Amino acid sequence: MNGELCIRSAKVSDAGRIMRLINELAVRQVMLPRSPASVIEHIRDFVVAELDGEFVGCAALHVIWSDMGEIRSIAVHPDAQKGGIGRAMADRLIEVAVELGLPKIYCFTYVPGFFEKLGFEVVTHRELPHKMFNDCKNCPKFTACDEIAMLRVLRAPTPEEEAEGPTLPSRPVRLT
Repeated sequence: MNGELCIRSAKVSDAGRIMRLINELAVRQVMLPRSPASVIEHIRDFVVAELDGEFVGCAALHVIWSDMGEIRSIAVHPDAQKGGIGRAMADRLIEVAVELGLPKIYCFTYVPGFFEKLGFEVVTHRELPHKMFNDCKNCPKFTACDEIAMLRVLRAPTPEEEAEGPTLPSRPVRLT
């Protein structure tokens, strides 16, 4: 890759470029499409890649639950692929997941080799129930999913997390 690569948080003004790139790649059947509402509603999940100031890619980290996040929508413009841009965005999202304290991250992909190099391992779809209940039920490929589920453990849960489980207990709050 030649030039200066910048990975930054997405802005609302990036939404159109993000959606166009993802949906262009979806037409080629290398990823699933995203609606305008989906991109806008999740714009804070996205990072974008700029090469010499030009938009060349995007990727997202979506927090699913207190114990898990999903890396999704990694898309690099076809003219900029194979230059390490996808890897740079994935590395950035993994750093964010660690900063957030997530113990695990997963992805659904058509390119398992890419994620294996990042430390992910293939798992069954059943091992990711939050994904199945939240997203998969609305997917047009739900009954014939051809994506590969992969998981990476970032850290072991703390004893407190083990005791509480994946959700935070509700506690009464006294207003003064």
